[in-house]
Amino acid sequence: MAISVTFEKIVGGGKALGYLDGRPCFAAGPLPGETAEVVIIKDKPGFVEASVVKITSPAPQRNLPAEDHYLSCSPWQGVEYAYQLELKRTVLADAFARPGLELAIADMVGASNQLGYRNKLEFSVKPSDGHLDLAFHERGSYEGLVALPHGCTLGSEAMNKAALELIDRANKLKLGGYMETLTVRQSSDTGQILGHIALHQVPKRDWSGLAVPGLAGVVLSRVRRRVDHELIWSTGETQLSDKLGGVELTYPYNAFFQTNVGMFELVLKAILDAMPRNARIVDLYGGVGTIGLAAAKFSTEVLGVEINESSVKLAEENADKGGLTNYRAIATMAQRLNPELLAGVDCVVVDPPRAGLELQVVKSLLAAAPARIIYLSCNPATQARDIALLKEKYTPSDVTGFDLYPGTLHLESLVVLDRI
Repeated sequence: MAISVTFEKIVGGGKALGYLDGRPCFAAGPLPGETAEVVIIKDKPGFVEASVVKITSPAPQRNLPAEDHYLSCSPWQGVEYAYQLELKRTVLADAFARPGLELAIADMVGASNQLGYRNKLEFSVKPSDGHLDLAFHERGSYEGLVALPHGCTLGSEAMNKAALELIDRANKLKLGGYMETLTVRQSSDTGQILGHIALHQVPKRDWSGLAVPGLAGVVLSRVRRRVDHELIWSTGETQLSDKLGGVELTYPYNAFFQTNVGMFELVLKAILDAMPRNARIVDLYGGVGTIGLAAAKFSTEVLGVEINESSVKLAEENADKGGLTNYRAIATMAQRLNPELLAGVDCVVVDPPRAGLELQVVKSLLAAAPARIIYLSCNPATQARDIALLKEKYTPSDVTGFDLYPGTLHLESLVVLDRI
């Protein structure tokens, strides 16, 4: 049953805060002052979490969204962009206003494109009248699906056209009941598009029917675990290449890669500008080496540290291809890194997941005390927590925010810390 709640402010994580029967109620999408019909998705003694069904009393800054399913993909779609940046700046300011820290916000860097900025669209599929539609999950729901007859405007027109062609071919092969996801990726550098259909069971079919003219390649895989895919069939290419920081990076159909290359170029430039030259660098949580490989162009030595073995292999392959002999990567958890590998390092870059730095990583950084730490985060709340601990030996800069995902609740924040 839908309940009406009026929301007052935006809090950490970008969710709106209202009150329901005296308890805090959090929901993604509403703006301060808006009233919405919501359904409860988590009911706890001290708070509730809700999913928005409909905004019933819109704020003056809200305009018509570009698509009906906006609550599933970008809840602030249609909101005046200057106001989006204002709200995100407030989220940053609140996160870093904690006692003993109180960092100022240097800038909240906006995006030039509010739509069409994603180079990857991953769709679920929804059965409908005997066929499958592209779909997104309803926000806050593992089971509810919203059909997308035209795809999603966060990707390019060409990506959506490819996705619709692939789902049509999947329907002709009668893949209902077998499909997990359908993904299209587009290189920002070459414009090439790669299609990927993931199955949880593999029926006997003539897979040549999935070959879409004009695509760089189409891949069919079986999902063993969430990020573990077994290649079943492919035609054309199984990987794409892009350029970041002047380095060509090749990545396969199932690898993580930055989804807004244009905006991440701005983030990467800020990181590289803050790095010392001819120095020893460690790139913690290095992924496929996007930051570390770009840094290797002017560094004495760069060590990438990443838990995912396939990402490490990919980073080293791209280093070899680019002739970056001063780059190497190891597969290990950041908190289990041999402390000796941090000894004598000039600069450490950290880009951890939303949970932030593990306490052991903070201790290792304080013990090694590199001259500079560059901290990029997708969660300013945990970043502020970690920087408060690092202040024992470091002076942090003001905070710079980057809006990599316009229309959504997400942002990236960058802080440079110098040893006292």
